[in-house]
This record gives sequence, C-alpha cells and structure tokens, in this order.
Amino acid sequence: MNCMPPKTAATQAGFTLLETAIAMVLLMVIGLAIASLFTYSISANSRADDRELAMAIAQKRMEWLRTIPFTTQTRSLAYAYPNGGLAATATAGVSDTTTSAGRSYIVNTTIQDLNFVPNGDPDAGAPTLKRIQISVTPVTANTGFDTVTIYTLRSTQVPGKY
Repeated sequence: MNCMPPKTAATQAGFTLLETAIAMVLLMVIGLAIASLFTYSISANSRADDRELAMAIAQKRMEWLRTIPFTTQTRSLAYAYPNGGLAATATAGVSDTTTSAGRSYIVNTTIQDLNFVPNGDPDAGAPTLKRIQISVTPVTANTGFDTVTIYTLRSTQVPGKY
C-alpha cells in the first residue's frame, strides 16, 4: 500500500514560460541553420549541373573532331562546326555559343600545329601533329567554376624518313 500523500499543484513539476521561450529560440536557431544548408545544397546542385553540361558539350565537340580523318588530304581543311576540318585556328581559337538544357555556353576551339614536315622533304611545312583544345564556359556568371577545358593530340603519318 502506498503511504504517500497525493501531489498538490505546488509540488508538481512543469515547464515555466521562460524555459519554453529558451527552447523555442534554440529550435529557431537550429531551424535557420538547416534552412541555410538547403539553400547551399540547391546552389551546389545547380553548379554541378552546369559543370556536367559543360563537360558533355566539350566531350561531344571533341569526339566530333576526333572523327575527322587527319591525313595529308584533310589536314588543311578549315575548322567550322559541325562540318569543318582540322586546320589550325587563330591563337585565341574559334568561339561559338551553344545551348544545352536551356543553358547557354561559349565553346572555344583551338587547334595548334605542333610539328611539321622538315624542309626539303615532300609536303615540307605541312603539319604532322596537332593539339586540339576545347574550352566551355557558361554564359551565366553565377556558377562556381570558370571553364571546363579538355585537349587531345592528333598525329598523321607522313611518308618519308624524318
């Protein structure tokens, strides 16, 4: 049998108004911190989307350039996307704008001649090695990166002894 007297209102424990207000302020601070994390993650996902699309554009353009035969007959054809050749472009490259998934990107293509047939040989001065560089930059300025750049080397066989 329980010999304890029943609890009265004065002996019952509970939260005071001050304790409740402090708890609410703490919950509000934690909630605001979580909300800022959501904002950051949305921004990071948008930047990742931009970078992924820029990389896809660069890879598509590079694959197109790699399908062009690099032979003695085609190495001097002028560059023009989507139906050009592998002739060296200006030092600054050739720029054009493309759109992917509703976003605009500037694509800069630079083709450099790195090695040439020596003088006195057939095709003297013709390029035998090219460096192809594709740089893709988003048009919008609110991304977390500047430019995606990929490059490759292309060589051709030239008859003769070098």
